[in-house]
Order: sequence, then C-alpha cells, then structure tokens
Amino acid sequence: MRSTCSLPSRLQPRKLSTAICIALALCGVATSPALLAAEPTPRAAAADVPGGALDQTLSLYAERAGITLSYSPETVRGRVSPGSAGAQSVEEGLSQILGGTGLVAEKTASGYVVRPLRADDSYQLQPVTVEAAPTQSAFAPLPGYFASNASTATKTDLPILQTAQSISVVTAAQIADRKVDRVEDAVAYSAGVRTGGSGLDPRFDQINIRGFDTTMSADFLDGLRQPYNGWLSIYGTEAYALERIEVLKGPASVLYGQISPGGMVNRVSKRPSLQAKNQVEIQAGNHDHRQGQFDVGGKLDETGDVLFRTVGVYRDAHYDIEQLNNDVRMLAPSLSWQIDPATSLTLLAQYQERETAASPMLYHDGNRLTDFWQGDEYFDKLGQRQWTFGYEFEHAFNDTFSLQQNLRYGQLDTTNQYLQPYGTITNGVMERYAVGVYEDMESVSSDTRLVSRFATGELQHTLLTGWDYAWFDSSVLYATGPAPSIDINAPDYHQPVSRPGNLLADQDSLTQRSGIYLQDQIELDRWRLSAGVRRDWVHVRTSNNLSDSNSKRSDSATTYQLGALYLFDNGLAPYASYAESFLPQSGSNAGRPLKPTEGKQYEIGLKYQPPGTSALFTASLYHLTQENVSTRDPLNSLNTVQTGEQVSRGLELEAVADLSERLHLTASYSYNDPEVTKSNDGNQGKDPKDTPRHMAALWLDYKLPFGLGFGAGARYTSSVYGNNMNTVKSEDYTLFDAGVHYDFAGDLDGVRLAVNARNLTDKQYVNCQDGYCYRGEARSVITSLSYSW
Repeated sequence: MRSTCSLPSRLQPRKLSTAICIALALCGVATSPALLAAEPTPRAAAADVPGGALDQTLSLYAERAGITLSYSPETVRGRVSPGSAGAQSVEEGLSQILGGTGLVAEKTASGYVVRPLRADDSYQLQPVTVEAAPTQSAFAPLPGYFASNASTATKTDLPILQTAQSISVVTAAQIADRKVDRVEDAVAYSAGVRTGGSGLDPRFDQINIRGFDTTMSADFLDGLRQPYNGWLSIYGTEAYALERIEVLKGPASVLYGQISPGGMVNRVSKRPSLQAKNQVEIQAGNHDHRQGQFDVGGKLDETGDVLFRTVGVYRDAHYDIEQLNNDVRMLAPSLSWQIDPATSLTLLAQYQERETAASPMLYHDGNRLTDFWQGDEYFDKLGQRQWTFGYEFEHAFNDTFSLQQNLRYGQLDTTNQYLQPYGTITNGVMERYAVGVYEDMESVSSDTRLVSRFATGELQHTLLTGWDYAWFDSSVLYATGPAPSIDINAPDYHQPVSRPGNLLADQDSLTQRSGIYLQDQIELDRWRLSAGVRRDWVHVRTSNNLSDSNSKRSDSATTYQLGALYLFDNGLAPYASYAESFLPQSGSNAGRPLKPTEGKQYEIGLKYQPPGTSALFTASLYHLTQENVSTRDPLNSLNTVQTGEQVSRGLELEAVADLSERLHLTASYSYNDPEVTKSNDGNQGKDPKDTPRHMAALWLDYKLPFGLGFGAGARYTSSVYGNNMNTVKSEDYTLFDAGVHYDFAGDLDGVRLAVNARNLTDKQYVNCQDGYCYRGEARSVITSLSYSW
C-alpha cells in the first residue's frame, strides 16, 4: 500500500485533518520516527470507517474522531485494516482498526501513537516531532502555493513527487494574490505554457503547452471534458470559482481520449470543505472595473456529513478598448454528503452569463497597428449563457474495490456578432459588413471507473478500469449582411446594424466520444511504475440544412502510456515516461475525411522535494512529435496529404515553494526547440509560427510581520515567427505584475485591502500572424477589499 497518508480521491474528509500524516516515506525514509500532527478540536468520541489500507483507514478515523494520531509510515506500510463499526469510544475504535495487524495505539500527552505490540505493556513510546511537509488532498483548499498532490495525471489523489510526468498546479492562493479573472492569466507563470498568442482575445482562453494549442481540445473541468463544437461555443470558467488549476504536460489520451499532444488544463472546482474559508470581496479598477464576489459554505448537520458551498461573481467592466465589455454574472452552488463511511456524493452546479467582444482586433494600417477599432459597441459582442449540473459519486465495496462515477450535463447558448472591413479606405472612410454566428449546444460528459487496490507478491497495485463517454448536440447559424461605413478619424460606434440575414451555414451536428481504459500504478519498494492502454471511438453526424444533406464520420485509435520513477531518501525522484495522443481533424481531402493527428512524447526528468519543506523543484527534458499533419499534395495543389510532421524538443524548469508562512514563490523557465520536420509547403526545417523558444517567469509574495505585504512578478516571452516561412517576426517582451496588500488585525481581523496591477509598465506589445496583428492587453489596476472568516 502507499507509504503516504492520502485518502482515496473521493473519500477525502470534509474537515481539516486531525492527523496530518507526514510524508517522509514520500522521500523514501524507511526508518522515520513517529510523526505528529496538529491537534484540532475533537468532534466525536468515536467514528465508523471502512476497512482498507491501514494508513488510509487511520487517517480517515483520526479525521472523524477528532484526535491526534502519530505513526511511522514504515510501520503501517502494506498492512490492511478491517475498519471499525459501532465502537463506543476512541480506544475501542482504534482497537478494531488495528485488529490483526500486530500494532496497538497508545495514548500519550500528545495524542495517540501507533506502535508494534510488545510483551512489556508498560512500555511508553515517546513521540518525536519530525519537521516535514504534510501530504494534502488534490481536491481540498490549500493555504499557499505548494501542492503536494494532484489528480489529473492518474485520476487518483497521488503525490506529484511520485508521478512520472510533468505537472504544474496553480492554487487558489496564487489566483487570489495575483487577482486574475481568467484561467489564461492564472497559468501564465507555469513552465511550458504560452498564453495570449493572439493578444487580447477574451472570447476564450488562449493556452499553448510545449508548442501546441490546447484551447479547443484540452479544456477540462473536474476531470471531465468541456465540449467544443468547432465554432465558438466554448464553456467559460471564472478563475475565482476554482480551487486549483492543474496543467499536465504532454500527451494524455490514455486517460482522457482525444486531446492536444501538448497536454491539458484541468480546472478543479471549489467544493464543500470545512477547510475552506468564507469570503466576501468587492473590487474597483481602471477600465470601469466593478466587481463583487463571495465564497461561503459550511455544515448543514451537526456531524458535518452534509456540507454546502456557494461561489458567486458579479462583474461590470471593460477592457482597455473602451467598447469591449468584460461582464460576468456567475453562481456556483455545491453540496456534499457523506452518506456512510464508504459512500460519498458531491453535487456541483453553475449558472453563468457573460458578454465580451466578438472580435477584439484593431485596424492594421500597413506596418502600423492603430488604436482604431472597426466594430460597433451595440452590435459587436460575444454573449453567452450557460448552466451545468453534475455529480461525483464514490462507493468503497471493501478494502480492494471502489467505484467512482463523475457526470455533468450542460447547456450553452452563444451569440457572436462583429463587423469586418472590406475593400479599400477612401478619404478615411472604411466600408464594413456584418457577421453573425449563433449557436446552441447541450452536452453530457461522464467517467465511470473501478479502482482496485491489491498486491501481487511484492508489487502493490492501484488499477483503474474505466469507461468515459461524452455526447454533445449543437446547432449553428452563420450569416453575413450589410453594415454602415465608419470614419476612422471620427468614429461613430453607435450606428444601427441589422442582424445578418445571408445564411452561409445552417447545420446541426451530433458528436459521441467514448473510450475504455486500463491503467496500473505499481509500487515496488521505492519504485513507482505505471502502464496504461486505451481504445477510443469518435462518431460525428452533421446535417447541412441549406443543402438538405447529411454526412457521417468515425475515427478510432489505441494509445499507450508508460512511466517509471524512483524515490531516493533525500527527496530526489528521477523519472522517465512515454505517452501518446490522438486528435480527430475536421474537413476532408478529395472526399475522404482527414485522419486524426497523432502525438508521441518521450520525457525524462528529476523532481526534488526537500524533506521537511513545502517546496517542489522539477526539471524535465522532452521530445514531442505530432504526425499526420496536413500539407500540400505535391501531385495536386488543390488537395492535401497528411504526411506533415512537427517536433518540439525542450527543457523545462519549475519551482513552487512556501518558504515560510510569509514568503511564497513560483518560478519557471522553458526552452523549446520547435521544428517542422516534414512538409510539402516549403517550410520544412523552419520554426512553427507563434512558438517562442524561451519563456521565463518569477512571482514572489512576502508579508511583513505587521500586516503589510508585497507581491511582484515578471513574465518574459521571446520573439516568434508570424508565418510559416519565418519571414515575419514579432519582438520579444517582458511584462511586470505587482501587488501590495494589508491585513488588518484586532476587531478587523480577516479584512484585507489590496491593490494589484497587471502589465504594470503598460508595455505595448504586438503579435502578428499571417497578416493579422494583435495587440496585447494594456495595464489593468484593481483595488480590492475582502473579509475572510
């Protein structure tokens, strides 16, 4: 069994651990002494817990009984507990849990200590406090920047140090300290992550990982895909509604199906937890920024088996282009129910309305990007209304088998209208036409898996056997129409524009995606091994209502994953892994549907978590290849062939640390050597467009003893090529962010006043691609006042 003290992913208790297991075994310490955890207020005299791995059962019992429980991970490793039921006291409950294990629990002045049974019952074991980082849940709130565990890479609550893949975690504390609203901005300090490739475009998150776009194909919420229909219907996510954001680098099709080869971004929702603080906050800033938000929750019964939490955001604001709205209304209630010691259910819902720009591009006059916007404030907009409802369910049948099922249903309505220029400008007057894209979508995403924990000789297995299924039905109207002209020297942004009536597309589509997967996580002494395989099926049916025709297409693929990691005593963990991905492509060639692109990655790396610290350092080298890329047919220029190939080779360095209660740090450096290795388009051997070779980021937050604190950061992105032939280049740039905050004390304890600035120096930077140029977001300043309790 695991040598850490983390609980099964969905059976995590809803209260701050009363027996935080110290994860020295995570660093391979075989003979660590008894480990102590902080003592909270006891909640109950005894509790019922299911049987299972002894370390997990002890941790769960300590949570529910409200006791301090200390033990050496080596003492309990590999032992199985029958659990407890009907105990009348804490001592009786511990006796039931330790029955048949050869261990006993002894009460001391510091709590209960688990030790081997000895003939001398009068022997008193003196507990020794060891300074070490506690293990955490991958779903519960965290107090700082450091996250010891993550769930995205394995679909289990596993220490990052024991995972043979590169993972970055952005916690809610990082989001709050930098005061960001978008997921794109939240992950901007993570290694290997490029954001804002098309400048300011608030319609969706622009996130590239290791040189490959993940915006449309790798958008996940709570481990379930947020579907994308190929147009503009993309579920939006407010960063404030998230407990954390996990960025998994490299192919991940074995667990998640069709996905970008660069990796994926998994957004983890805030959910009920007694570890969560309540908070209300108001904000004001430049660009007419006005925002209110709250995060409240607690117990609905005396024992804390039923918990609730509600997160809300109301924002009325603009971007630095005055006519571009940044408006959001969001409400996300959730409820958790510990039905019995072996069964839990969490309900998650969200309703959101948002309105922003449909086309935020500014007019490009030759080699100069102007401040002129070509749209109309009343007509141009991306308006979306979405709601989702789902659940996460887990039942442990016994100490070996547990069933987990997650499901989410959603509806999304999108109106996307904008004005486009055409022809030449005469006497300063621009002719325009109107474009409208109107979409409706409903979707279902589910994931059902059996988790089996067992041993075969010296091998300890955590075997996932799963089936996931996604279904979404969408309809799209795409139309154009006339629009009034505009004087670029004296623009009128409030002219009447009719809804476009010239239909260019009217289609309905139904997409079904399903996959079965098998993944085994193996522990052998200090080795952590993993192997996985998956089979996927994708079916798409499209109805063209203009031509009254139908089309169907199907794709399938088998993907594999392997990983190996070794835990040293000193906290070092070298690893190696291999992973694959596939991603279906729209369109056809000579009447035949395009094949999916395929990704393959080899990665080696080194992780280091110094014993006794809340810090993690990661270095990784990767070689990532995407095959079946479309390129020109050398025999017929009107056709394409899928013989193209693109490679990314790189180095990533990342550090995340809570150096003290007052000082927090995140830093990263990325080097990527991208190359088009096969192409008939004349760009073989050149860099893919919009792929920087160097990126670096650093953020520090420090709080002085008397309440005043400061945060400061910098983000560097090197130059990129703007076309496939590498003849146009956009310059490199560095952006600075900063914040200052003051925490009140005394009668105002819990009140924080803060001022945050993004792009502090108001750096103007431009990125050009294929003749279009995009300007980055200008400086934003937000003042906030919050109260937490």
